[in-house]
Amino acid sequence: MNRLWDAPHRAAFFFGGVGAIAALCWWAAEMVLRLHGESTQSAVPVMWLHADLMLFGFFPLFMLGFIYTAGPKWLNVEPPPLAAWAPAILGYTTGTLLQLIALRWPMAWSLGDAMHWIAWAGATLLWIGRIRASRATDKKHATAVAFAFGLGAIALATMVGVSWFGIAEAFQPAVTLGVWGFLLPVFLAVCHRMVPFFSANVLPGYTAWRPGWLLGAFVLLSWAHGGFALMQFNPVAVDTLFAGLLLYTSWRWRLFASFKNRLLAMLHASFAWAGIGLLLFAVQGITTAQGEPWFVFAPLHALTIGFFATMLLAFVTRVTMGHSGRPLLVSGIVWSAYWLLHGVALARVASEIWPQAQFALHAAAGVGALLAFAVWGVSSLPVYLKARADGKPG
Repeated sequence: MNRLWDAPHRAAFFFGGVGAIAALCWWAAEMVLRLHGESTQSAVPVMWLHADLMLFGFFPLFMLGFIYTAGPKWLNVEPPPLAAWAPAILGYTTGTLLQLIALRWPMAWSLGDAMHWIAWAGATLLWIGRIRASRATDKKHATAVAFAFGLGAIALATMVGVSWFGIAEAFQPAVTLGVWGFLLPVFLAVCHRMVPFFSANVLPGYTAWRPGWLLGAFVLLSWAHGGFALMQFNPVAVDTLFAGLLLYTSWRWRLFASFKNRLLAMLHASFAWAGIGLLLFAVQGITTAQGEPWFVFAPLHALTIGFFATMLLAFVTRVTMGHSGRPLLVSGIVWSAYWLLHGVALARVASEIWPQAQFALHAAAGVGALLAFAVWGVSSLPVYLKARADGKPG
């Protein structure tokens, strides 16, 4: 177990993986019980806890593990010391554990949200400190992540307003800030830097395309959607432009050529969901303007499951293999779990289009997501407890 603290990604990925599996155990049980007209009888509002756990329960832990490991290399600075990053990761993990306990002890939800906010604020300041210490000429990706982390802190503080002070009106702003201000910009900033880089290392004759304006457009369009949503304006124009840009980028990054390599294909196939999700948001915006909105939560889940969750599995698998001294190969079992998660996204989207089968599709999606992460966990979690296969530190 002492190897868990050899590098930030080890501890953060381990606790993030355990937290994701635990959260999905509850949600799968909730969905299966609803299929039979029952419930887990949560002590706090189910949909509020669902959104809180699925957005803030484990994604941020994986982000910290990645940025504290890879980020210093971007900036050409020393990584943060164990004494600095371990409290942030342990504090955030404690918050997620408290959220899970809230299923039976409602006060734990408030404590968990507060712990998340405190730990995240400290983690964000730690990352900003690495940027300030850097003399690198190119800090744009690191800076974009820092700004998104800052909005993440605001989102978490807003969620504290919901759970601690009972401000129901703060729930939707917290979700909006979390998705559009925080999570989406971080995912897109990391994709902008890493997907072309990984592709150039694998595909012969590949020319990495990642202009600075594209990163700026990704981040600003994400924040623009969030801003419009917070002001209760229809973001259809933003979403249409955003969808077109994301789909073009997926094509420009050579989605179909990536299938020559499993690990690379995982990154590209996940990125394609970003364009699909925004396209669904654009259609929803058009139909909303006509007075008959389509799809309900389908666009949101295309983005959060289709893009966020599958990209999480793809990136974490890539980093795990690369930083454990193992070959950059994807086992058949992880490959299957990854595509199962795509099936989960499709099922959740389909449930909004086929209402007669909604409960069955929700149950299938819940169980499928749990199975996908559990299978990935069996394969990957033990790696974080073992020494590197090549004998190197880290």
